[in-house]
Amino acid sequence: MSSVHNSDGAWRRRADKAVSLFKGARSFAAGEPADRAPTTTFRLPGGGRMRLSTDRVRAKPALSPQVSFMLGQNAIGLGVWGLFFPNGVHRFLGLTGSPQTTQLLFGAREMVTGIGLFSDPTRSGVLWARVAGDVFDIAVLSTLNRRSNPQQSNARLALGVVLAVTALDVITATRMTNVKRNRA
Repeated sequence: MSSVHNSDGAWRRRADKAVSLFKGARSFAAGEPADRAPTTTFRLPGGGRMRLSTDRVRAKPALSPQVSFMLGQNAIGLGVWGLFFPNGVHRFLGLTGSPQTTQLLFGAREMVTGIGLFSDPTRSGVLWARVAGDVFDIAVLSTLNRRSNPQQSNARLALGVVLAVTALDVITATRMTNVKRNRA
């Protein structure tokens, strides 16, 4: 019975240590200053030790990296559409230019920013590149929102979606730009 009790006591100490680590991350998220990232060391079977540290950039803007990651996934999807199916993009929006232009200006740009965010959603430079691309998209889609375009309703729909995504891009880019990385 005493061996179970000792084992249970060790388990409680480890659990208390993990809870204190979590509280440290939460206090950082609330904006309280700290000198370094939350870190704890665990004893492993056989006498080894394992050190666990968190990157504060993931703790403070809790939602921003997730939104950024999802924006990256969306950009990859649009990049695939623009790169491999430029004629479909032309038909959907009523574009009259060259499919190669669509592949380069829309497909490749979306694919590059999408892969950049997919690999590291905390990269503010990639998010600002998306904002610049969104401004370009808005300019192009605004010219397609005319009565002579047989796909005006699709162009208007795409314009509305791009405006909403631009707002998300700006918010996320601003939040990720203001994050200070503090690794242990």
